Amino acid sequence: MEINREAVDKLLTLNDRQLKMIIQSLVRDSGIDPSQFNIDTGSIASIRTALSSATDDDLKKIAEQYEANKKGRR
Repeated sequence: MEINREAVDKLLTLNDRQLKMIIQSLVRDSGIDPSQFNIDTGSIASIRTALSSATDDDLKKIAEQYEANKKGRR
């Protein structure tokens, strides 16, 4: 998954249920136990706020951390 402004903007167009499903998929792919990662309506709103205010530099750091975490699990 490429993490850039365009991808984030597309995520922000999803409804809450769809965004929650994407987040849960990313959580699983990152090696985090989804049962320990509860996402409620308030969490989705906070995630939307964080994503919409993230700078390009923030997105780059997130992408680097995500890739490093994936490689570390292998």
